[in-house]
Amino acid sequence: MKQRGKILRDTSAGPGLVMIGTRQHPFDLEGVWQSTQAPAVNMTVEALLDDAGKVVMLSVVSESQLAREAADDAMAAVKQKGNALVARFGARTLGAIALLAIGWFMLNVLSVQVSANYRVGISFWKLLGLINSPGGVINSLGGNGGSAGLYGLVAVLALVAPLAPYFAKDRRAHLANLLPLVFMVAVGIAIYLNISDGLSQAQSAASMFGGRDAGRMASDFASQMVREALKAISLGVGAYLSLIVSVYLAGIGLRGYLAQR
Repeated sequence: MKQRGKILRDTSAGPGLVMIGTRQHPFDLEGVWQSTQAPAVNMTVEALLDDAGKVVMLSVVSESQLAREAADDAMAAVKQKGNALVARFGARTLGAIALLAIGWFMLNVLSVQVSANYRVGISFWKLLGLINSPGGVINSLGGNGGSAGLYGLVAVLALVAPLAPYFAKDRRAHLANLLPLVFMVAVGIAIYLNISDGLSQAQSAASMFGGRDAGRMASDFASQMVREALKAISLGVGAYLSLIVSVYLAGIGLRGYLAQR
């Protein structure tokens, strides 16, 4: 039976020495070494011993083989950890959180038609940056929007909130499953208030310098601009995916909460 070993001493000044398991075995180059590459210190080898424990065959293990084995070990460890997570939190919950993360961070929730041949996609995470921008949502649509700020922190907390029932035994912990849906609704309300505030500021500024009629005209003009801007905006795949998953998680949470009454 072949075993793995490591060369401790090469054969340049006499018999070599290989460590197999916890024992050291001397070996000669002639008739034992089977590789074209000469043995070197710290080289990983495959060894074959006879019944008396004498080394009868040695061959080097290639670097590519060692790399493949290391990769296999790493994948096995990841799979074991993954199985442990699935066993603790459940495949459905983890799968829903993964889909929600994809919907929020990778897919576009909004699509803006800038010109006839140019369309800009906005992810949910980028949308949080637009809401957090001092310039407002409409004025920031053409830029990056900056940092998501506090909205980003709340988004991360809402994303992992469905795991709460696995850490807390209180039946109210199941209500944490509603947080992703509640957060998305809150973001929608924040967008509406952000746009409304921008219109109010424009009307107030016009009224200050041109009177009531100028304020009314500015309000009508700003409203028309907003309507035209909204016509160019459509929901993306990320919005539908996030909404479906959030409703699913909310349903799980309500069912778990009511089941323990």
